[in-house]
Amino acid sequence: MPNFITVLSITVGGLVSEGVVLEYRVLGKTGLKVSILGFGGIPIMRVSEREAIAVVNRALDLGVNFIHTSVTYGDSAYKIGHVMKERRDECFLAVKVGGRTEREAEERLKKSLYALNTDKVEIAELPVNADAFPQVMSSDGAYKAFKKAKQEGLIDFVGITSHDVGFLTEAITTKAFSNLIVPFNYAANTAREELLSLAAELDMGVIAMKTLGKGGLPRASQALRYVWNHDIDTAIVGMNQLSEVEENVATANNFQLLTKEEESQLQKIAENIIKANRLSSSGAVS
Repeated sequence: MPNFITVLSITVGGLVSEGVVLEYRVLGKTGLKVSILGFGGIPIMRVSEREAIAVVNRALDLGVNFIHTSVTYGDSAYKIGHVMKERRDECFLAVKVGGRTEREAEERLKKSLYALNTDKVEIAELPVNADAFPQVMSSDGAYKAFKKAKQEGLIDFVGITSHDVGFLTEAITTKAFSNLIVPFNYAANTAREELLSLAAELDMGVIAMKTLGKGGLPRASQALRYVWNHDIDTAIVGMNQLSEVEENVATANNFQLLTKEEESQLQKIAENIIKANRLSSSGAVS
C-alpha cells in the first residue's frame, strides 16, 4: 500500500469530497502500512447494529484501514465482525486480548476471532500493568499463548497496551513486542519525554489512544493534528456516527502541521485542564 492513497468519495454533509488523500505510515517492525486515522471500536457499542455497520463501512470506504476493538467492548467486535464477512481484506485488525494466564488468553483470543468472523488478526494487543507483567510473561502466562498463536498463524504480531507511560517505557526494553498503544494527546503527552524516542530506536510501531481525551478535549481537529505531528503511526479515534467519520477523515486529508499560534493555544488549554484537575492518569479529560 502506498504512503498516500486517493479515495473517490461521495460528499456527505459537505465534509468529504472527491479526491480524499489519506496518509499511511509504516507501523514499525510490523511493516504494516496503516492509515494515520485508525478506527476505535468502543463507541459503536452504544449504537444499533445497523448504525454501527454503516459507520465501519464508511470508514473503510474513505481509506481507514486500521481497526482496534476487543470483546470486552460490549458488542463492538461482533458488529465489526458483520462488516468483516465481506471486507476483511480491506483492513488490519488490532485486538486487545486480556487474560493473565496462557489458558485465559487462549480462550479470549478464540472468542475474539469468532466475534470478528475471521480466522486470524494482524495484531493481538496485551493489556497489562506493572504489577501483572511478571505473571503474563512467565512460563504459563498470557504471553506464551500469543507466541503459540503466532506460530499457528492466528496472529501476525504481538503488541502491548497500558495507560502507564513509565511502565511501557520499561516493558518495551524486553523487545518482546512489535508495537504499543499509549495514551497521547496535547494534554497527556508525557510519552514525548522518553517513550516515543525509545520506541523509534527499537523500530516499534506506535498507536495513540485517548487522542481526543475520551471526548473531553476541545478543538478536535487540532488535537488530531497535534498527535500526527509526533512519531505516532496511527491515532485510534472512537467513532459511532457517520458525521464523526467524515469530520475526522477531513482532518486527516492532507493534514497540515500546527502553526506556532495553534501550538500556543493548545498549550494554554492543556495547562488549564491540568490546573483544573480534569486530566486523568489514563489520558481522558473530564
